[in-house]
Amino acid sequence: MPSGLYIAASGMDAALMRQDVIANNLANVNTVGFKQNRSVDIAFPTYLIARLHDQRINTLDGTAEIRPNIGVMGGGVIPQEVTTDYSQGPREDTKNPLDFAVNGAGYFFTVLNPEGKTFLTRNGNFSLDGDGRLVTQDGLPVLGHNGEIYIDGDQVTVDKEGNISVDGKAVDQLQVVRVPDPGKLTKLGHSLFSAAPGTKVDMAPDDDDIQVQQGTLEQSNVDSIREMVNMIDNYRAYELNSRVISSYDDMFYMAATEIGTLTPTTG
Repeated sequence: MPSGLYIAASGMDAALMRQDVIANNLANVNTVGFKQNRSVDIAFPTYLIARLHDQRINTLDGTAEIRPNIGVMGGGVIPQEVTTDYSQGPREDTKNPLDFAVNGAGYFFTVLNPEGKTFLTRNGNFSLDGDGRLVTQDGLPVLGHNGEIYIDGDQVTVDKEGNISVDGKAVDQLQVVRVPDPGKLTKLGHSLFSAAPGTKVDMAPDDDDIQVQQGTLEQSNVDSIREMVNMIDNYRAYELNSRVISSYDDMFYMAATEIGTLTPTTG
């Protein structure tokens, strides 16, 4: 089977993976705190192609066979992984006292899931539940240094270090953590991340490094125009590989139905 078929098929498979990633990015262009993904492909081994049946030539030391290199031939690609771009997204002022954004890559708010596991998020779109507890839009409690945060009052202020005051009285401090290598985090959906075992998480970074903004939200870092361009380029790559396979199909058809039926001429 010609290797070109496999190369084209691998290109189509990789393009389908990229399409899924691009579509997910575009679907979350307005999701607060969303971090875009990128599909990374890896190439199969590349082979050096040479002519094998050139004429032998005589040299002073005997007979040698020169095999000029024609070039190289790739073996196609395969999707290797989907990575996350943790670059900071644009800010939007909401004037809502329970909306927060944290500046700097690698910094996250911490929330608690129903099983008691800590998750990380850049989505600071918080609210109060019926018990006056600060929670995410999905109802997960937001953590402070003293545990879950309860707010009983009208005037809520938060300084750049995350210290919370209600009606002028100090209540708690938002637990902002720092992950030196965010690439080791796992995406869970709903702008949540989980730190795998062994991932370094600084639970008490220097207060001078924390920059919390109240009344502001960090938007998705997806550039919709760039993603649309990527989608068009990806579609063209898929279409090109599809044409290669169609060309092989036509060639095989001719070999089976026309070339094989040619009547040899007699001298």
